[in-house]
Amino acid sequence: MELATILVTERKKKGETQQKVADALYISRQSLSNWENGKNFPDIPMLITLSIYYDFSLDMIKGDEQFMKQVKKDYELINTKKANKQYAVVLTILLVLMLLIAVVVMPLVMHNAMLFKCITVITLLLCIIILHVSIGFTKIAYQQYDGMPDAPFWVPRTLGIGVSINPYNKVGKIVTISILVIFDLFFIGMSIAILFFGLPASSIVHY
Repeated sequence: MELATILVTERKKKGETQQKVADALYISRQSLSNWENGKNFPDIPMLITLSIYYDFSLDMIKGDEQFMKQVKKDYELINTKKANKQYAVVLTILLVLMLLIAVVVMPLVMHNAMLFKCITVITLLLCIIILHVSIGFTKIAYQQYDGMPDAPFWVPRTLGIGVSINPYNKVGKIVTISILVIFDLFFIGMSIAILFFGLPASSIVHY
C-alpha cells in the first residue's frame, strides 16, 4: 500500500486534522500535507514517529515502490557522505604527513645517504597510497553512476572547480585503471632504482 494512502487513512481513523497531527509531531502542516498527497516522503526517523503515532506496522509500506526507492536513495546518500568524510580525513592526513616529511624530515637526514634514500622511498610509496585513496574517494562520490549504461565520461569534481573522469564510464574506467598502473609502476620503479641500483635520491627530490 502507498504511504500517502496509509497516512490519510490512519489520520482519519483517529479523527484528527492535519494541523492537530502536525502540532503533536512538531512538524508543519504543509509537510504532512505533502506526504499525504505523495509529493514527497518523510525521512526514516519521522516515518517511525508516524508509525508509532498512528500505530501502524512499517510492513504496510513495503508495496510502495516509489517510497522504497527513495529510502534506498537516502541511505546511499548517507553512506556516500560518510565515506566521503572518511576518505577526506585519510587523504588530509596523508598529505600533511608528506608535507612534514618534505619540510621537516628531509633536511634532517640530508647528510645521511641511507636514511635519505629510505625516506625518499617512503615518500614515493605514500604517493601510491594517496593516488589509490583519491581514486577510491572518486568511486564513492560517483557511485550513483555505477551500472548506468550511458554514464558520462566527464563529471563535476567532488572538491573544487572543474571536472573529473567518471570511473563508471566504460572509457573512463579504462583511463582510471591505466593511470593507476602507470603511476604505480613509476613510483615502484623509482623506489627500486633508489634502493638497489644506486639512483641518487636527491635527483628525485630535485625533480
